[in-house]
Amino acid sequence: MPDSASAAQQPVKTTPLWRNPSFTLMWASVAASGFGDRMIMAAALILLGAMASETDSGRVSFNAATQFFFFLPYLFLSFPAGWLADKLPRKWILLTCDELRAAVLCGALFSVYSLSGDPVLTTDMHWKVFLVLFLVGSLAATFNPTRNATIPQIVAQKQLQAGNAFIIGLGVVASMIGAVAATRILDAERGESIKYGLMIAIGFYAVSGSFFAFLKPRDAERPEQSDRSLRQALRYLRGHMKHIRLMVVFTCVWGSAMIVYNAALTFGHLHFDFVGSELFTHYLYMTATIGGGMLIGAGVIAIIGTQREATLVLKISLIGVALCMIVFTLVPYRPLHFATGLFVGIFGNMCVINVLSLLQVISPNYMRGRIMGLTNIVSTIGTITINGIIWQLPDADSWMPPVVLTNAGILLVIGIAGLIYTLPRGPMPNKMANVFWRLTRLFCFSWHGMTVRNKQRIPARGPVVIVANHTTAMDPFLIQSSTIRMVRWLMLTSYRMKIGNALWNAIDPICIEHDLASDERGSAMRQIRQIVGELKRGHVVGMFPEGHLQYDSRELRDFEGGAAVVARLSGAQIVPCWVDGTVVSRSMLKHVLKPTTSTITFGQPFTPGKNDSPEDITAELRRRIIALGEEEAARRAGQT
Repeated sequence: MPDSASAAQQPVKTTPLWRNPSFTLMWASVAASGFGDRMIMAAALILLGAMASETDSGRVSFNAATQFFFFLPYLFLSFPAGWLADKLPRKWILLTCDELRAAVLCGALFSVYSLSGDPVLTTDMHWKVFLVLFLVGSLAATFNPTRNATIPQIVAQKQLQAGNAFIIGLGVVASMIGAVAATRILDAERGESIKYGLMIAIGFYAVSGSFFAFLKPRDAERPEQSDRSLRQALRYLRGHMKHIRLMVVFTCVWGSAMIVYNAALTFGHLHFDFVGSELFTHYLYMTATIGGGMLIGAGVIAIIGTQREATLVLKISLIGVALCMIVFTLVPYRPLHFATGLFVGIFGNMCVINVLSLLQVISPNYMRGRIMGLTNIVSTIGTITINGIIWQLPDADSWMPPVVLTNAGILLVIGIAGLIYTLPRGPMPNKMANVFWRLTRLFCFSWHGMTVRNKQRIPARGPVVIVANHTTAMDPFLIQSSTIRMVRWLMLTSYRMKIGNALWNAIDPICIEHDLASDERGSAMRQIRQIVGELKRGHVVGMFPEGHLQYDSRELRDFEGGAAVVARLSGAQIVPCWVDGTVVSRSMLKHVLKPTTSTITFGQPFTPGKNDSPEDITAELRRRIIALGEEEAARRAGQT
C-alpha cells in the first residue's frame, strides 16, 4: 500500500507571553496607570467631601459625580481617538497620553499645594476637581481605544484572550493596590495627605508613559484607501451585526459596573450604618474586593482559554453576575456582602475580557481603532447617563437597591436568552446534539486543557472512519469536540442505559450487540453491514481498534480488524488519531473530573484499496497511529 502520510508540519513557534518584551511593557504601563487612577478617584472623593457628608444622597451623589466627569470625555473623544489609532503610530499616542496625564496632575497639585488641616474644598471650588477629572478622563478616552487596538499587534491571535486577561488583571491588581494604598496615604481629615497622593500618581504616570517608547508592535497590512472616516466605520458595522451585539453587551456590563461601584458606597451605609472614615475604609476595601474578583476572573479566562466557546462563557458569566448583584443588594450580612462582591468582579471581568477579545479578533486591523472607539462611545453613553442620573437624584441612596435589582434583571434576561439562542445552534444535525457539542467543547477545552492538531485533515464531507488509541472514557468526547462533523461512535447495546436516553438520542451512537471480534460470525457480519450502511450514507464513524481502555499504562494494544473491514467495504477514508495527556487511572470518575492537558492529533487520511487485505490495512493504520504518538512525544519533550 503506498504511504500517503506526510511528515507533520512544524507549527510556527509563538513567543510565550512572559518572554514577549512588548507585552511586558504594555502590562507594566497599564498597571502603573491603574494605580494612579485609583489614587486620583479616592483623592477626589475626599476633596468633594463625600466622606464628610451628613446626607445619604450626598455620599453617593459625589461618587457618581466623579465617575460622570471622568467618563464624559469618552463620549466625545472615543471615535477621534480610534481614528488617530488607525492613522498614527499607536505607541506614540499611548506615550503622549500618559505623560500628559502626569502634566495635568502637576497642575492639580499646584492648585491644592496650600491645603492643610481639613481637605474638604468649599462648594465654589468643586469645579477644579471636576475639571481635573475631565482632563484625565479625556486622556484615558484617547488611551483606551489605542491600547485595545495595539494588543493584537504585540501578541499572537491564539494568545489574545490570555493577553487581554493578563493586562486587565494586572490593571486590576494595581487598582486594588492603589485602593489599599489610598487608605494608608490619604486621610479624610488631613489635607497634606492629598498632596502626597497626587505626587505618587504623577510619578506612576510619568514612568508608565516612558515604557511605550520601547514598544515594538508588529506592522499590519492596511488596505489602500483614503476613507478612514466615521461613515466608513458605520457602513462596516451595518454589515456586521455581531459587532453591534457585542457592543450592546459591553454597554450593559459597564453600566452594571458603574451601578455596583456606586452601590458599594451606598450599601456600606444602608446595610452597616458606616459613616465618615469608617465608610471610606469600607468602600475602598469593597472596591478592592471587587477588583480581586476581577483579577480572579482574568486568571480563569487566561488559564482555561475559552476562545472557542467565548460566546457561551459570556452568557454564563452574565447570568452569574446578575445573580450575585441580587444577593449583594438583598442580604445585609457583611461576609456574604464581600463574597458576592468578589463574584461580581469575577463574572463581570469574564464578560469584559470575552467581549473585548471577540471584538479584537473579528475586527480588521485597519478598522480596529475606530471599532474600539465606537465601543467606548456606546458604553460611555450608558455610563455617563447612569452616573448623571445618580448625581442629580435628590435621594440617591434610597434609589440604589431598586436600580441594582432592575439592572440585574436585565443582565439575567440577556444571559438566559443568549443561552437559549446559542446552545441549540451549531454544526450538528439536531438541537440536542448542538447543546451537547457546545457544552462538551467548553468542558474539554477548559477543564481538560485540550489542544487539537491538524483538525483540517478530517474530510469536510463523505464517509470517514476516525480510528484512535483508547486511553480513557473521555476519548470520544475529546475527539467529538475537535471536529464540527458528527461522529457516530460504536457502543455495545448493554451500555445504553435508559438514564442516558437524552444523550443517546442526541449523539445517535451505532449500537451493536457484540464486539466485532466476536466468535459469533453471523452476528458480527450483520453489525459490519450496519456500520457500512451508515458510512455509505456519508457519516463519520469513530472506532477504537484496541477494544479496551489502557487503564494502567499507555502501551498500545493489538488492533482488531473491524475498522479496516468497514473502510474497505464502504470506500470510506480512514483518519488515524492519537489521544495523549489523559489520566492514567482505573477510575472512570477521575477520567472525567481530573484536570488534564490533553492533546488530539489527527493524521493524514488514506483510503484503503479494494484489493488490500484487512491485515495489511490494520498494520498500516497501526503504523500511522504509532507515528503520531512519536511525533507528540517528541513535541512534548521539546517543550520541557
